[in-house]
Amino acid sequence: MKIVNTLIRASAGSGKTFQLTNRFIQLLVNGVPPEKVIALTFTKKAAGEFFEGILTKLSNAVISNEEAELLIKEISSSENASTTLSQSDFASALRRLIESMPQLSLGTIDSFFHRMLGLFPFEFGLSGEFEIMNDLERKRARSNVLEWMFDSRQVDRSARAAMIESHRLASAGKDKRDFVLAFARHLDDCHELFMRESSGKYWGDPFRIWPEGNPWIKQRDELFKMVEVLESELELQDNFTKQIYNGWSKIFDHLKTWAPGKSLYHSSKPTVLFSQVLRDLSIMGGGEWEFIHSNKSYTVSDLFECQLARMMRHCIACELENKLLQTKGIHNLLGMFEEHYDDQIRRAGRLTFSDFPMLLAPKNNSPIFGARGPNRLEIDYRLDAQFDHWLLDEFQDTSRVQWRVFEGLIDEVMQDPEGQRTFFCVGDPKQSIYQWRGGDPTLFDYLETRYQAGDGDEFQVQSLEKSWRSCSEVLDLVNAVFGDPLVLNAYDEYGMAVERWSRIWKKHISARLKDTGQALYLTVENDTDRFMLVADLIREIRPIENGLSCAVIVQKNEVVRNIVNFLRGEIPEVPVVGESTIRPGADNPLGSALLSLFRAAAHPGDGFSLGHILITPIRKHLPEDSNERQVFLRSIQNRVYECGFSEVVEEWISKIFDELDEFSRWRAAQFLDMARQFDETGLRDIDEFTRFIPEQEFTDAVEGNVVQVMTVHKAKGLTFDTTILPDLEGKRLDESRREALYTRKLPDGEIDWIMAMPNSDICGADVRLKQASNESRSDGCFEKLCQFYVALTRASHGLYVITNELKKGGDSLNYPRLLNDTLAKDKGEIQFFGKRKSEAKVLFSRGSFNWIKPKSIPSHKDSSKIKLVKIKRKYEYTSKHSPSSHSEDHKKPDLLLDDVAIKALDHGQAVHKVFESIEWFDELSLTKLQLFKADYPDAFAEVEKCLEDKSFVKNFIKPIDLVQLWRERAFDVVIDGEMVSGVFDRVHLFSDNAEIIDFKSDKIGGAGVKLHISQLQSYRKALAKLTGLDESVIKCKLFFTYSREVLEVE
Repeated sequence: MKIVNTLIRASAGSGKTFQLTNRFIQLLVNGVPPEKVIALTFTKKAAGEFFEGILTKLSNAVISNEEAELLIKEISSSENASTTLSQSDFASALRRLIESMPQLSLGTIDSFFHRMLGLFPFEFGLSGEFEIMNDLERKRARSNVLEWMFDSRQVDRSARAAMIESHRLASAGKDKRDFVLAFARHLDDCHELFMRESSGKYWGDPFRIWPEGNPWIKQRDELFKMVEVLESELELQDNFTKQIYNGWSKIFDHLKTWAPGKSLYHSSKPTVLFSQVLRDLSIMGGGEWEFIHSNKSYTVSDLFECQLARMMRHCIACELENKLLQTKGIHNLLGMFEEHYDDQIRRAGRLTFSDFPMLLAPKNNSPIFGARGPNRLEIDYRLDAQFDHWLLDEFQDTSRVQWRVFEGLIDEVMQDPEGQRTFFCVGDPKQSIYQWRGGDPTLFDYLETRYQAGDGDEFQVQSLEKSWRSCSEVLDLVNAVFGDPLVLNAYDEYGMAVERWSRIWKKHISARLKDTGQALYLTVENDTDRFMLVADLIREIRPIENGLSCAVIVQKNEVVRNIVNFLRGEIPEVPVVGESTIRPGADNPLGSALLSLFRAAAHPGDGFSLGHILITPIRKHLPEDSNERQVFLRSIQNRVYECGFSEVVEEWISKIFDELDEFSRWRAAQFLDMARQFDETGLRDIDEFTRFIPEQEFTDAVEGNVVQVMTVHKAKGLTFDTTILPDLEGKRLDESRREALYTRKLPDGEIDWIMAMPNSDICGADVRLKQASNESRSDGCFEKLCQFYVALTRASHGLYVITNELKKGGDSLNYPRLLNDTLAKDKGEIQFFGKRKSEAKVLFSRGSFNWIKPKSIPSHKDSSKIKLVKIKRKYEYTSKHSPSSHSEDHKKPDLLLDDVAIKALDHGQAVHKVFESIEWFDELSLTKLQLFKADYPDAFAEVEKCLEDKSFVKNFIKPIDLVQLWRERAFDVVIDGEMVSGVFDRVHLFSDNAEIIDFKSDKIGGAGVKLHISQLQSYRKALAKLTGLDESVIKCKLFFTYSREVLEVE
């Protein structure tokens, strides 16, 4: 059976997962080893559903001949005879799949990148093993680097001067005195962009923006002198009315004191006069310009026209120069930060998921941030041998950076001369709602062009429009909204979004012809009526009683919270759960009071926090005398240092527990969980704790049948029996996405240039910037259409869309206007819904409420046929031990509870952490070690003394011979039939020998060397097994850090 390379554009509900699972099964029954197939998607949930789908199909085919015949029909192409497969083939495939489960590569793209990076950590400049930081660790790492940069003891004078100058440029003339806050904001807004393109030639380069030359040249005259000439000429314009005269005077008064970075307008918006000047600037200066005011045309003198055009061109030139400098300044700041961050955090093996693709596939194959990186061919060669068949899911959310990682590997598959390897990807450009984080739906066109260039049928492109999710009534509404490009054109002023949409849109057809449903478009008078109508529709549908899944889909997280609170009050008998993120540490009085208590304990002068807790139930448990109260608060800080935050939090919650309502008790449990999570970091810093708690985000757990309220992004990929859309108000569809910096892209998706854009009126005066602004607005429009499409295609049977009635004179080209233009064929009729008889105007109607029936639960009559069998293992489990655990003392309960033992253990770990940061002494920046002084003062002092000892230091001087360095390198090897696990503190690997260094922080010193011999012998065997070296050429040394002794163990 020939399996063709395939790209599928799968519309919502058309069976994307169905196609993926069938493809995998098709490969299995054709004899492909499961471990030779790699299938990648974006979430663990999707990967789990994919694997579950494969197992379910194969299991059903094994126990049911009817299911087997159906599956054969599904996976067999029309030209292949279905008799070539049988139930036994599916049984064999299922058995091989289960036996190969540990070797399967069905997961997320991030997990695959993690695996790739693990093959070449040293080549990518990492210190061997690496870890993925959670959000708290990432923020703390960034803060540490910023603090280090702002510490005058760490950064030399010239570097500080450069940083201050870059900040001045990045602030664009605005007085941003909070340097740290402004810097942090630039990191939030632009760091990801810098990671994608770090080369300065793309940032604010006028030659890239205007290849023919910058048309905006500043005048030599000072601005106020040009304005004075205009004011004199204004007096001579005898055809101006007083209103026009005053209008020009206000403009000129403002421009006298104007400076780049400030608004060109004297009011919040440009006046009619100002807008006309900017619009006509390209034609001004010829002596024929005129402007319109109150529907009447006015001419001006030649001098007035020329001087006005000259002055405005000068202002625009100054503003554009300022924007270019601002862009350069931001780039310089990010570059300075990245240099230190890369050295202190990333190269120490502390990564985030966003680091992966940047390290694995830097642009133009040029390793970033100083890493040399492995040869790209070496990566592709080692990975290419592992996988023969690639399956990519949700391809519309793949970014260009991610695709660069795959591209070479997929090219190898497509160029396989024997045709024994395949590529399969599926997605839907119409559901591309993650463009704001890099998802690029144009990759579909790129792949189609790239791989269809050859002759024959090597690459097949399919489009699926038949929906197995939604009934015809729902799809009637969807088709009406998105199917007429003539109507959509009005919402995309520059036409590019609608042109892209029309290329990928095809009418949707329902495969559920026997099912009935309902689709309504309803309008009400105001926002309160919209929420009330949602409640009445839920009463009408009775989702809980009928066993129907129901979702209320909105645009923003804050609306989720508002609707959940409203529905819980309006229909308390219906369980309602919000799928938005909540911050339980800061959204309730208890959390705020506890945070104020900790702040007051850490900062005696914090009057606000103290005043806050004095008006809460906490006051009853504090001394009345102010001096005694301060001593008591200080004792809280000491308690934190002794036993951690969770124990202190639990104590205070128990004190006021009886006074808490049900909601506060729920939040109390969540606050305590967050305190335990923070304690796991080992930190005792109250300021860090009070920053950590308010930033933690959660979603309500969904259990059983409930009404779910969620955003469009949360709803993507889900199906519900009925959906209600009550949150579609907003601005025009073709609004640019709000970004700190605009990124102009080339047709192939690569970056052309980056710039802090001026306002739209100034952009309109320049051809190149106007084009970029138009492209940005069309991109925004396309993404809005995608979001709307996702929202409208989640329902299988009932779709209810609610907006406010359009106001007379309202001309915003937003979702409600689009719904009116595509669905409302007349003025509609008034109907009443629910017990409250909510009044609404029906502008579109298909079907009726008769579709609502109790949902039957399918029975699994064949489940009794399934028998569990024990699988014989080829290899028995091996026993496992850790050589560093040579003594059983560590298991004794009395030692686990011994404060002295715990402190010694913590101290030893801290010493190891400081030594881990040292690569070679001659390359060591002593200031780098200072980072550990605050957190680990005792360990820092101990290591500092060691580095003053020559017998120690000589072991840290980089050898002349080529050497590979391992630091804190974990290992798992089988030796003599036993699994041996451990961590090498430090290893020096040479071409024909090696040296193991193990740090010991106990106070016994060299007198206790016999206690460690067994451990080092195991380490020597493990290293020999890992490297192929003979044990005789591997030296082992013990470094006793307290007594500063270096002993070699034979």
